[in-house]
Amino acid sequence: MISKTEHLKLRAIDILNERIERKITPVGSLLPNVEVETFDRQKLPLKELYREKPLLLAFMRASWCPYCRAQLEMLNGMADSFKKIGCDIAVISRETPEESTFKSDKLHLITDTTNAFGKELGMTYYATKEMTQIYEELGLGSEVEGYYDTSELNVPATYIINAGDGRILFKHAKRDYTQRATGSQIITELSRINNV
Repeated sequence: MISKTEHLKLRAIDILNERIERKITPVGSLLPNVEVETFDRQKLPLKELYREKPLLLAFMRASWCPYCRAQLEMLNGMADSFKKIGCDIAVISRETPEESTFKSDKLHLITDTTNAFGKELGMTYYATKEMTQIYEELGLGSEVEGYYDTSELNVPATYIINAGDGRILFKHAKRDYTQRATGSQIITELSRINNV
């Protein structure tokens, strides 16, 4: 049996997750009209990628993250299946092309080193600052433990964007960076969207 303090600390993590996830732009909203830069240094309006067909858009932390690497491998491996149902695919990382080990000839790799796009979508958080506030609200006087990630972070997220208007049709965004949209979830949503 865990102590009351340990129980409250676990609850604090749940509260933090819920608060961060609630701030992220919801399904039904229009994607901000932003210009992006690809890994091959092309600048283009993001809407070019969903002008004629839906866009599968994945936000990843960086290539140093093993869960991001695994997700990129899944997207690469299933890209032909996703595209056959009907979509284009883009991955956004905060790394420069030179820093990143992400490689693909099937996906648009996009760099957002300033995190401007992530901030517009409400995906950004500072774990220690927010956790300290929640600890105070719960009446915990002890130091925040287990929150080494104090720098600016984004929630890893996967979206499906509607062709033409840029409306968000599907969103999977969890602060627990180990939870990612699966290939089967994406297939199901793309099939529903494209009536396949």
